[in-house]
Amino acid sequence: MLHSGKLVQLLTLAWLGALTMAEFRCGRLDEKLLYTTNEQAEPSENPWVGILLEDQGNRYENTRCSVVIINELHILSTATCVKRFSQRSGDTKAVAMLGVWDETDSPEEELSCNDKDFCVPGPELYKVVEIKVHPQTDKDTGDNDLAILRLEKPVEWTNWVQPICLEGTSEPETLTNRNLHYTGFNHMASEKGKGLAMTVSTQKCKQLTSSSVLVPVNQLCGYPVKRTKFYPGAPLMDIDVRDEKPHNFYLVGILVRNVDAGQATTQVYQNVRRARSWIMENLK
Repeated sequence: MLHSGKLVQLLTLAWLGALTMAEFRCGRLDEKLLYTTNEQAEPSENPWVGILLEDQGNRYENTRCSVVIINELHILSTATCVKRFSQRSGDTKAVAMLGVWDETDSPEEELSCNDKDFCVPGPELYKVVEIKVHPQTDKDTGDNDLAILRLEKPVEWTNWVQPICLEGTSEPETLTNRNLHYTGFNHMASEKGKGLAMTVSTQKCKQLTSSSVLVPVNQLCGYPVKRTKFYPGAPLMDIDVRDEKPHNFYLVGILVRNVDAGQATTQVYQNVRRARSWIMENLK
């Protein structure tokens, strides 16, 4: 039974969701939210991030992997995250939980509310009916750690569920030495988080991770402001600037692992820009 205050919120949320249908665009951003040190994302911020679940029959297990919505039928994650699913088509047992703000929320709940009674709609579940792993995934080096997951039904766009753009109108030649945004879920809090990471050279990454070898050719490293470890599958994002204003986010990387070495935590991302042709071919 909903209290009157929460019922009003539910009606308001439904109205906002309907508005978004008419105003939809990929990679939506709010400029004022870019300039903050807050590690917790707003409920409607970065609405392309979800959680990958495994259907256990009587319950859903959180795989501790994020997914990224790229269109109404497809999401991205890592090849490592989907290794547990032996069935790659049909009843894969993989399920995407989208529109999620707090990963502990149940899809049965109409509203997800915090201790101050601020509410957003509860998350929605989408069955995955096909899993495609990048054909050049390298088990030895970890390179090309990408997977495309096709959903059973199209995603319904709302203010809290939208895709990220796959490319920008004007992109830098290199991703090295850029301050980029990332978002997703992490091991420190149940709410959706966000942060900034400076991308570094391969030599600097080798030093930061105390590794004996360089990272694979199609991966890059980020040095985050905070050491919070985000789940694999978290998107690394750049901003498309138009008319001297930040216009939208676009996807440049997918987090594959965190590396702790000494006083540093380094994020290793799969470079999505180099896999765009494969992604686009498999969205048909």
